[in-house]
Amino acid sequence: MTHRMIKNKKQFMETLGTTLVAAEQEEFMVNISHCTTNEAPQSRKRYWEKIVTETYFPLTLTFKAESRFSGALNSWDLGLISLSKLESDGVLYQRNSQHLEQAESEESYLITIPDHDSIDFSQNGREVGCAPGGFILQRSHLPYQFSYTQPNRLWVMKIPAPLLRSKVGLPERLVSLAFDASQGAGDLMTEMVRMVSTRLDHMDQAARHTIGSHLVDLLALAVLDHSPMQSGLTSVQTAHLYRAEKFIRDHIQQPLRPQDIASACGISLRYLHMLFQMRGQSVSSWVQEQRLLFSDTSLQQHAHTKSIAEIAYEWGFSSPAAFSQLYKNHFGLSPSEARSQYRARLNQHQDHHFLVDS
Repeated sequence: MTHRMIKNKKQFMETLGTTLVAAEQEEFMVNISHCTTNEAPQSRKRYWEKIVTETYFPLTLTFKAESRFSGALNSWDLGLISLSKLESDGVLYQRNSQHLEQAESEESYLITIPDHDSIDFSQNGREVGCAPGGFILQRSHLPYQFSYTQPNRLWVMKIPAPLLRSKVGLPERLVSLAFDASQGAGDLMTEMVRMVSTRLDHMDQAARHTIGSHLVDLLALAVLDHSPMQSGLTSVQTAHLYRAEKFIRDHIQQPLRPQDIASACGISLRYLHMLFQMRGQSVSSWVQEQRLLFSDTSLQQHAHTKSIAEIAYEWGFSSPAAFSQLYKNHFGLSPSEARSQYRARLNQHQDHHFLVDS
């Protein structure tokens, strides 16, 4: 993607189109496709439950009309995230405590965009309805219910929690909120999702990874534009906190003292500390968390190409030993253990692309 400033949506989409054309390869990889058409009516529930579990995580399904149920699901690997298009008749999806006992160690978020009909979602004691023109966030590591009663098409991004947290502070606050996707960054994100899905089969791994990164960046802009993220803060305080967070992320590879952050944002040091205290963290702890989240993303992206020491120094840690200890305290496993998991997952994804579902 070009680094010059993009002034409007039309220019962005034209630039993106140029990027996609340049990325196409003579050899292409197919997407993963599933459909209930060839399944016997009595087998469709089990089949749909299996492919939904493989694409997202284990869920229990209840159909509005099981014997007549019809569904199709396409999914694409976009580097650290995945994109899928799910089209089906009405269904209720439930994630319960039994599923969580077998959950992956890494939490993820689903960003769901309905196309044809409204969806209903409840998680953590909160309920929300979302009509076409909006989107919602779902957490994998908490029980939830998700449903629609009429035939629907859903676009779904699955994003690892550490990656999303590196872009949006405390994304768990955003669960069970409906976001506007009819304008601004939200509109741009959903339009990009629909456009690139028709081109991804002709793109190499590096290009798909870049597209995935752009989608996460647009998501971060969309929720920051419209979400009541800092419920205990006034709009002015929220704006100051957002400016401080953005400055920290933009300079995360550099030494960052609270006084430098306050000066760069045009606020006092005392006011800066107050803003972060109101969100439940100190300035220093939030900076450290961001360094850890960015370094974890780097471990995933460069599982085969960068040493742990390189990653530690790149993201502002004083030594590999200090980085390893902080990383383990935060994520529950050492950087070398995490890298081994990311390598295995990457190899599995690469092997999977040689398989084609008929």
